[in-house]
Amino acid sequence: MAGRIDYQIEKYSFTEAGESPRLAQQWSEVIEECRQSGAGAQERLRIALLNVDYVTSFELPFRLLLIRAPQLIAAVRDELQLSQKNVLFNGKRFGCVYSLKASLDAIPDEYQYRLSNRIRRMDGTLSTASPYQEIAKQIKQPRERLKLALENDLQVTALDGLFWFGIQRIAADVQKLRKSGMKISTAEVEVFDNLTGTTRRVPYYQQVKSGA
Repeated sequence: MAGRIDYQIEKYSFTEAGESPRLAQQWSEVIEECRQSGAGAQERLRIALLNVDYVTSFELPFRLLLIRAPQLIAAVRDELQLSQKNVLFNGKRFGCVYSLKASLDAIPDEYQYRLSNRIRRMDGTLSTASPYQEIAKQIKQPRERLKLALENDLQVTALDGLFWFGIQRIAADVQKLRKSGMKISTAEVEVFDNLTGTTRRVPYYQQVKSGA
């Protein structure tokens, strides 16, 4: 793994079918504030919770590039006195909505999200996004995408999983693959992305070959 991976995001659109202009504007302002301040993961979450009417567990990783959203929510829950309720995403996945509002009755119970992006993955001086993009085109199921990437000897960071495989909690999927018999190593690498404007260390995963 290279000393650092740069994710140069040329297009990044994460939208919800019923999103109001008010909510879209709030998120736009949050992303800009996070970028301008270089906010870390927990601070990005706090900025969103304080400035958006409500946030969902599905959107937090994608909008704020959070790789440990459940742990971060737990860390700020008491401080911000969050309300929450169970909701449905894309017709099949259950999760939660969080808000500082006392009543969540007016907040939707179902959400339809869509992500489209154009991202350059720069490993040193080399552009290395193509193998991840090809796997995303071949397979629809996120965990199967991850499995194929590991079988093809790719080193998969948490952001690779988010951007190209649609994986919000890569550690959970890695654990399930390990239980199925796949040997997978874990390490960390420094990454930068121009959406948040931050440099930090994130986990990456690689298959361990027999005899290695």
